[in-house]
Amino acid sequence: MAGGISGADVLITAGPTYEFLDDVRYLGNPSTGRMGLELAEAARNKGAVVTMVIGPNQLMPPPGIHWIQVVSATEMLQAVKERFDENQVFIASAAVSDYRPTVRLEGKEKKGPKKKTLELIKNPDILKTVTRKRRADQVIVGFSLESDNLLKNARKKMTAKRCDLMVVNSPGHFGDAREHVWILNKRGVVKEIPPSNKKQIAEAVIGLVDATLRREILTVTQRFEELKL
Repeated sequence: MAGGISGADVLITAGPTYEFLDDVRYLGNPSTGRMGLELAEAARNKGAVVTMVIGPNQLMPPPGIHWIQVVSATEMLQAVKERFDENQVFIASAAVSDYRPTVRLEGKEKKGPKKKTLELIKNPDILKTVTRKRRADQVIVGFSLESDNLLKNARKKMTAKRCDLMVVNSPGHFGDAREHVWILNKRGVVKEIPPSNKKQIAEAVIGLVDATLRREILTVTQRFEELKL
């Protein structure tokens, strides 16, 4: 049987990204990075060697975890690309901004007309980009925030981004202390977690990563064909 997560190199993204309009204003979101931190600590507690790439946050770097601070989506992508190949597990829990301003202005832009058009350019999809060259022995975990058709949309993302597991929740839980999540693999739902704290969710995710590394067959509670997805 293959080895589990103990001794494995684990790379985790966490927190938001900020995309600056000028030197004082930015596009962002309310992510705190707490979910990523709990995942990192749960993996470390099982003996993994953990690296976190984390966007702007107010958290304290935990002991025993390599902590890499970034700001923008492009910075996060570069940090991940530099480390992806050397890790057996990649967990993409960051809430990455989909777009950034086409131009970042220097200084602080003065007030102008009542209406203004802001031109944006799409950011690269970090998870989809790095998994194009994933190895068969790597375990990839994505996170999917969905407002409707949660499982259907998350299944599509899981396939498109070449994930082994996908953690699904809804915007209503963004930044909340407790979340209701579903964890999917390629066959269906392997775990539904009723509203729980992030530590409990992280431990469940890391437990499934450990089992996947060991090449265990995960029990599916709801198959996609049964759900007609």
